[in-house]
Amino acid sequence: MDHAADRAFTQLQDLYVAIRRPIAKLGHNSLVFRLLVACVTGGVSTLVLVGCNSRLPVLDATAPTVPTSVVGPAPVPTSSLFSLTVEPPAVFAGGTASGRLLLTYPAPASGFAVALSTSDPAASVPASIVVPPGGTEAQFVVTTNASASEVTATVSASASNRTFQAPLALWTKSPTFVASWADPGNGQRIVAQRVTQTGQWRANCYGSVVSVGAANLQTPTIYAFLFGAPQGSQLTPGTYDNAQTIFTSPRSPSRPLLDILAPGFTSCSAPQVSRFNVSEVSLVADLLGTVRRFAVTFEQQCGTATIRGEASLVGVAPTNTSGDRCIVR
Repeated sequence: MDHAADRAFTQLQDLYVAIRRPIAKLGHNSLVFRLLVACVTGGVSTLVLVGCNSRLPVLDATAPTVPTSVVGPAPVPTSSLFSLTVEPPAVFAGGTASGRLLLTYPAPASGFAVALSTSDPAASVPASIVVPPGGTEAQFVVTTNASASEVTATVSASASNRTFQAPLALWTKSPTFVASWADPGNGQRIVAQRVTQTGQWRANCYGSVVSVGAANLQTPTIYAFLFGAPQGSQLTPGTYDNAQTIFTSPRSPSRPLLDILAPGFTSCSAPQVSRFNVSEVSLVADLLGTVRRFAVTFEQQCGTATIRGEASLVGVAPTNTSGDRCIVR
């Protein structure tokens, strides 16, 4: 071997000693190393065993085997109820709401059965519902009956010794009132609010517009509306679609007006949906712009946020108004 091979052989000898010594101290005398050395033959580098008694590039080692353990399959998580929600949290008696169940893990192959019930006969739900295999949620309808009095029903869902409850308020339509349901459209809950006849009210008409304001300072809940026919027209019963807002620029005299400030919602400049339907209107063209009776439903969408609602006014005292007297023919 040449000088390079000699140096490599010496380095491997030192490595063998360095490895062998601690191994021997640990008592693993059965460990045998056949260290490799580089030999140069005819100008071609090859790997051979120490002593060059073989040209197979082999490193043999025998050592005590480490015992291994067999790991079985992971257990399948057990499904159970995680939550119950009812949306919206309030409806007019006779309306419907939607219940939603969520599970902690996907339902098993046989499905996941949940028992349903309500605390008041004014609201009813199916006796049970089954989350389909592999599913994590299920929805059901809460049906309500017309009622002369207001109640709050509790919807219950039970399964696997777990019970969740959610309230549902049933409102009546006793004038004077305004109620709205604002959905932010971002996964957050619907905002259901109202002001009844015990709240603070104002209503005026001027030109083609009826202005309505309502407040419950204890909640606090504040509403402000503008309902307007096209400019120069009388506001009469009927549907007004493609309504603009006070933020629309430029505003068109041929389009109706619907502007809303309500809990969870404010009108924008270019709503995708904007309409209202007047079912009853009685106005007086006096200096105060008296609104004797006014009943309306409304709907508007700005971006992902939507609102729908209803208002019914009877004998609301007017306040000072500005602008032209309301158009009454």
